[in-house]
Amino acid sequence: MKIVSLTRYIALALLPGLIFSACKNKVAEKPAEPAPSVSADVRVVATVNGDPITLAEFQERFARAGFKPERESELEVKEEFLNRLVERKMLLREAQRRRIKVGLPEINKRIATLQDEHGKDIKDMLAGLGIDFEKWKSDIWEDMMIERLLARDVNRRVSVSSSEVKRYYQSNPQEFEKPEQVRARQIVVATEPEAKKVMERLQAEGANFAAIAREKSTAPEAEKGGDLGYFARGGMPTEFNVVFSLPKGGISGIVKSPYGYHIFMLEDRRKAGTISLEEASKQITEKLREEKEDKLYRVWLKELRSRTKFEVNYQALAQ
Repeated sequence: MKIVSLTRYIALALLPGLIFSACKNKVAEKPAEPAPSVSADVRVVATVNGDPITLAEFQERFARAGFKPERESELEVKEEFLNRLVERKMLLREAQRRRIKVGLPEINKRIATLQDEHGKDIKDMLAGLGIDFEKWKSDIWEDMMIERLLARDVNRRVSVSSSEVKRYYQSNPQEFEKPEQVRARQIVVATEPEAKKVMERLQAEGANFAAIAREKSTAPEAEKGGDLGYFARGGMPTEFNVVFSLPKGGISGIVKSPYGYHIFMLEDRRKAGTISLEEASKQITEKLREEKEDKLYRVWLKELRSRTKFEVNYQALAQ
């Protein structure tokens, strides 16, 4: 499962497809009624099999999803979010009906993984954003319940054969053309006089480009000796194209760009060619699997929707 920004880590953003697109006429909407003078805690904006979603719950989840305050006034954004929330409730109720379980140790393990990947204390970060940790943790539980439901009803029913992979590879040769790539290092300084001094050092016998890059370069990759990794023509700003004309180990002249003054060194070169079927197999398999899962999910979700009773009151969002 792909990990996304912690503040948007809710199934609303992760679901592979939506029956409720931006077209709100797909949802059975209640007729407009005069707005009663009631608090957000009791005002109902939707029901799923009789289970209410209050305006207060909607507002809390809207904020936890990471929407910026300036977007909160956009009714269309709110309506689409409510559509997704209705769908989420429907999937969660189906998971509970099927007696799917997710235990606290599993939830804590997921949170620990997220924390390791982001390298931050989640509680402190959420507190800084004004998000309640326990409610966010409940979102994680819901996500995992829905993931498990989809794994049982959709994902495990999908397979991709080697013949399908081969057929896709042969039918889409343009996708597997590999352009020439170079691996380069760079040193970036702010002024031309600084660049000239660096060039003098590089021209000295036994000069080490990577060591000088660590010492002098102001670019983010300086700590890696200025290593830019491999890139194809067009993958970097046009000023970087000078690298493609260098011999292996060659050093460019001083190149001016909006970022400063650059000096490049060609580390390695990869010739243009074609990615083999063996190399592309994993990528193709994942692509075909995602397409099949999405198609099956939509059919499965349509059937679930047909036996779910729900109502949505968009007017309550505007009041």
